[in-house]
Amino acid sequence: MNPKLTGSVFHKLSKSVKVALRTKEKLGFIDGSCARPGQDTHKFDKWIKCDSMVVSWLLNSMVPDLSEAFLYVNSAHELWDELTERFGESNGPLLYHLEKEIAYLYQGSDSVAVYYAKLKRLWDELSDMSDVPVCTCPGHAPRSRRHKH
Repeated sequence: MNPKLTGSVFHKLSKSVKVALRTKEKLGFIDGSCARPGQDTHKFDKWIKCDSMVVSWLLNSMVPDLSEAFLYVNSAHELWDELTERFGESNGPLLYHLEKEIAYLYQGSDSVAVYYAKLKRLWDELSDMSDVPVCTCPGHAPRSRRHKH
């Protein structure tokens, strides 16, 4: 399943995009670790080509009406930051929806294996979304607050 970004499936799209970019060794174009080289270097043209390809992939992962709003971004990193800012910040409603889905999931006529697969997918998605940033402030011991199931 490859969902198109409509605004409501950003978290799922984010996961699939990151996996795809990691396999192509292009994840650095959205996370900023593959910095734009100077225009006077021999790497500039290759970087522009790869960055444009990632921008194209991202734009093609959106519904057409939405992708038009992002046509004029300057880089894949800028596009990803805008998408994350616009669609990735408000996880509260999605967390509530996932918790509700888990609470109301029932086996019905599904086999135990199918039922467990559905439940495990929901648990995994909830766990992934429940990551809380670790405090790195001076004077505080770092703690992970990731929920485990």
